[in-house]
Amino acid sequence: MSFKVGFVDEVTIYTLLDDYAGYETSFYAQHGVSFLIKARTKNVEKKILFDVGQSAKPILHNMEILKLDPNDIDMIFLSHNHYDHTGGLFEILSAIGKKNVSIFAHTDILRTTVVKDSDLRNVGLPENTKKKAEELGGVWRFIREPTELMEGVVALGEIPFDERIVFERDIPLELYNVIDGRLVKDLILDDMAVSINTLRGIVVISGCSHAGIIGIIKKAMKLTGNNNVKAVIGGFHLIDAKHDKIVQVSENLKKMKIEHVYAGHCTGLKAESVLLNDFGNKFVKLHSGAIIKLCNSDL
Repeated sequence: MSFKVGFVDEVTIYTLLDDYAGYETSFYAQHGVSFLIKARTKNVEKKILFDVGQSAKPILHNMEILKLDPNDIDMIFLSHNHYDHTGGLFEILSAIGKKNVSIFAHTDILRTTVVKDSDLRNVGLPENTKKKAEELGGVWRFIREPTELMEGVVALGEIPFDERIVFERDIPLELYNVIDGRLVKDLILDDMAVSINTLRGIVVISGCSHAGIIGIIKKAMKLTGNNNVKAVIGGFHLIDAKHDKIVQVSENLKKMKIEHVYAGHCTGLKAESVLLNDFGNKFVKLHSGAIIKLCNSDL
């Protein structure tokens, strides 16, 4: 069953942060991701901040270069709880400087997530996140199901583990949740993406694609009833993937006739080289400061 989302008339996606800063620029890079989605439907325009990196400093620096005002941000969407996507939350809320800023996030985003290093290192959100974010003006909107952020823009919701594409179910990260004093393997079920519906096709934005970029795109197609994918943007988390999986992902993207692939962050050099080979000039390596714009009037 499709999910009625309407269409946006115009959308511009600003890459506020990526691991790579590009060539001959003054943009800052840092391990992490942040996008600003500026979408307009009829007379309504919203600015949605997708992820907040591990620190707001490079994001705010890059916004200044792009002549973007943090105070104009209408809402925040957090793709999952990892520090490189959520760490800048408090600083961003302070920079926005206004009350009642909606923070859309998965219902389980506040869980304790650790990695086994020399000790149990927290890679998720600090324990005081909910309260402190509220004190800074944030209003939590916890979701699990597909949710419309505005007309034409949908948070895709959770993809249950048994509904993920089989070859995308492996989770190479040794992450655990602390539950009742026990370490339980983290399946990263809070991983969520956003789909933007335009007359030219859908645009899918993902932070890390822990749920699998192919499964994410297929869910976006199913929800919108639109099989024309204009662009896929974000991190695909293939940096530690075996070559066979990378090839499977690229082949599936080609089968779905994805028009443009913008990949960066955790995609990895090997995967990026395969995508470049398969998509040619339809592949773009993401970098801080990259701008992607779609307008229905261009049809």
